[in-house]
Amino acid sequence: MEPASSVTYRGVTSVRPGDQLTVNAEQGEAGYGDTMHSAAFIAAGKLRMTDPLLTTTVTIACEARPGTYPVLRRGAGDVGPDEHPFRWARVRVIPIDEAARRACPGKVKELPPSDPEERWAPGTTWPQSEWDVRTFRAGSRITITDNFDEGSDGSITLTSDAFTDRPVLRGDRAVLTATTTLKCEATSGLHVVYRHDADQEGPARTWARLRITPAARGDACSSRPAAAHSAEASRGTAIAWAAGGALLAAIVGAVVLLLSRSRRAKAA
Repeated sequence: MEPASSVTYRGVTSVRPGDQLTVNAEQGEAGYGDTMHSAAFIAAGKLRMTDPLLTTTVTIACEARPGTYPVLRRGAGDVGPDEHPFRWARVRVIPIDEAARRACPGKVKELPPSDPEERWAPGTTWPQSEWDVRTFRAGSRITITDNFDEGSDGSITLTSDAFTDRPVLRGDRAVLTATTTLKCEATSGLHVVYRHDADQEGPARTWARLRITPAARGDACSSRPAAAHSAEASRGTAIAWAAGGALLAAIVGAVVLLLSRSRRAKAA
């Protein structure tokens, strides 16, 4: 039997030492952040969102001997020995010869790293997690949502080299939100969003990531903050008032001069 590249709920999958294996779970079969363990794995894998599935990638240990091993699921909040892992699936390690076993460590070193980026459903708010990478156009106005910091109104500031300002998360309920404008000159690619709490000591920590694409061709991209526009408008208004005042003063002066000359002419 040829080894498969993935395992699903209640499934039995054949693998060889050194193989990479993808664990795929549908809604209701596991939860986001659950971990998958097995004595056949080099390390446990944590489920992440790749809508519509939860997935993780694990590697079969070179030392794994032929036989069937259970794949155990632990909930994201299970931390102590009292939480019993759930028998979720099984893997069957098939025999390999000694030459293949000796070559196994080198094979594992050459395996590509797993992609940490997650893909959430389009209708969900952003970000759902640190690696919930969404794509936005440079210069666009975006909304940022925090579903996990109830009671932190006004105490969390976000920064990114893609933002034109430093948005502050606000909200008097379970959900906090903020809006910001992306710089027109923001480079295409991945950008990090950092979080700084009001009572935090030390540097800001990574909180989210987003991907920038260039502004659409033909768009007049303007990403100056509203405050800058307001300040410029205020300066323009002040200049207009000053100019208007000077003009009015000149007109009044001219009228006074004409009246004065008229009175002198009549007196003569």
